[in-house]
Amino acid sequence: MNHIIKILIFFFLITSTSVLAKNKWSFGSDNSLIEPIIIGNPDALVNIIEYRSLTCSHCAEFASNGFVHLKEKYIDTGLVSFELRPFPLNALDLNAFKLLYCASKESFYELDKVLLKNQSKWIDASDQEKVIENSTAALTKQAALFGVSADDYESCLESEEITNFILKSRIDAVKEYNVNSTPSFVINGDLYAGSLSAEGIDEILEGYIN
Repeated sequence: MNHIIKILIFFFLITSTSVLAKNKWSFGSDNSLIEPIIIGNPDALVNIIEYRSLTCSHCAEFASNGFVHLKEKYIDTGLVSFELRPFPLNALDLNAFKLLYCASKESFYELDKVLLKNQSKWIDASDQEKVIENSTAALTKQAALFGVSADDYESCLESEEITNFILKSRIDAVKEYNVNSTPSFVINGDLYAGSLSAEGIDEILEGYIN
């Protein structure tokens, strides 16, 4: 019986380790993200990068409308690949993105969706002198919904690795594509600024797909 228990424990540890490894974000020496989450067909002829702010109301509007259309008609059908990249606009944005990259990879897009949908629940401007402090505390509550403890989130807030990655994403967006607002979309290297409607998406992508 003891032998069987040891075997079960052994396999449990292997499984736990593999899950943890799968969930862990890895960053390169140049502060880039190793194995970014790209959804859709990785071999698609059309590649879309969205630079997003988590405190941006226009980004929230696109996420609940335009992105739904984009995903159903183009991403899920394999016509395009899509990657979300952070473009923080302020200190609170930075802390929100730190939460996004503190949760598991499997939770990434769902947590992003929740944070955008629930902006009014965690952006706390009731005290102008404590916006960052109060809003970050509210983010801790959102974190708990995705298995991120207060201690884990605190560690991510203090992580230079995560901080450097997020800031590099913004710097690279400005240098490489001249991004200066959110949301901004880079489609096969071409920049489109501003929230896109379903009609706008169809009009733009027609020129790339057909």
